[in-house]
Amino acid sequence: MNPNPPLDPSPTPQVALREVFYGNDVFVQARDPRQFEAYEKSQHPSVTMLTCCDARLHQLVFNFDPIDRTFVVQNIGNQLQPASGSIDYGIHHLKTPLLLILGHTRCGAIRAAMSDYRSESWEIIRELNGLHLPLLRCEKQEDIEKAWLDAVEHNVDYQVDLAMRRYGAVVNAGKLAIVGGVYDFANLYGRGRGRIVLLNLNGVAGQEAIRALPVWQEFDEALSDLVLHERKSL
Repeated sequence: MNPNPPLDPSPTPQVALREVFYGNDVFVQARDPRQFEAYEKSQHPSVTMLTCCDARLHQLVFNFDPIDRTFVVQNIGNQLQPASGSIDYGIHHLKTPLLLILGHTRCGAIRAAMSDYRSESWEIIRELNGLHLPLLRCEKQEDIEKAWLDAVEHNVDYQVDLAMRRYGAVVNAGKLAIVGGVYDFANLYGRGRGRIVLLNLNGVAGQEAIRALPVWQEFDEALSDLVLHERKSL
């Protein structure tokens, strides 16, 4: 049997189980066992990432091995409040210098929260209810695609606002930056599929305002033009 079979788009439980363990075997065989020694006894992440649990969004969007680099917290709609304990651990115990709150285009949780979801299970309803406040800021629009993206952005802004209120002292001490962005696999921003577009940094929006922040000074202009999204002040 092929040790690395192509993924089945609609697998049975048996196929999915085989994919997991054959894939893990490929992972093990491709690595020198000594690679694991660096993090055998402790972890050393540089990023706490709060993101949606959508299967299309993973740490692999970064062009580096995320193992021991990214402390990942996931839930539907990348919501801070339900995951605050886990995020506290990343910020206060692991002391990651970056909290990345990463939404994504065409987020199913956001789309559900924009509609009538009363027929869902109580557990799903409870999680979607957490998206109610950020969506209140959205203006009604005829263009559903634009309204959906607007809702994704407002949710990211809201979660960053909550994070600033919770970790603002760490940010002010220069030990943490809080980033709000959108992973765009649909190329809705026109920057290329798979691009992370930055909406705000430490609660600041707008290209010029972000460019002026000390934490952004290491970026060259070409990359800034690609990733910064021009918006009105929050």
